[in-house]
Amino acid sequence: MAEHAEHQSGRTVRNPLTWQAPSKIVAVHVSYRSRAMERGRLPLWPSYFLKPPSTVAADGDPVLRPPWCELLAFEGEVALVIGTRASRVSPADAWEHVRWVTAANDFGVYDLRYADGGSNLRSKGIDGFTPLGPGLLDARVIDPERVSLRTWVNGVLAQDAVSGADLLFSFADIVAGRLPG
Repeated sequence: MAEHAEHQSGRTVRNPLTWQAPSKIVAVHVSYRSRAMERGRLPLWPSYFLKPPSTVAADGDPVLRPPWCELLAFEGEVALVIGTRASRVSPADAWEHVRWVTAANDFGVYDLRYADGGSNLRSKGIDGFTPLGPGLLDARVIDPERVSLRTWVNGVLAQDAVSGADLLFSFADIVAGRLPG
């Protein structure tokens, strides 16, 4: 599970579920270079998908595996909580719209992903499939190029990423929705 998002000051504040439930969760397909290399190709620009707000759960809450599921997977992610509307913003201004940063787990039932032709609606849209936390980090004191994320599976480090070095697209480009050209 994603332990926590760390930054230079280590300052963590309140439980992420104390704020209002998000109106939407915008997720990015293949955001880390190591993940892209596993798939054998680097995307040219970010690809987004939506997750229902009902997927949000607290850090440590049990994630219920559907009884028919054979291929349950998860990925550690850095979650950016947008504090002010970020529609049509430039990459230079994008980080100003980020209020909080936290760790997220992105669970998916790949049985459904393959059955649905690659769609993530059913595979990643199950209630409780986006645990967040354990706390929120104030984005104003974070260097977006130095956010680290570590993910453990059964006590073994499975992912060790730093945003500036390992993300395929900067947080600014992701928030701005920048496309090539």
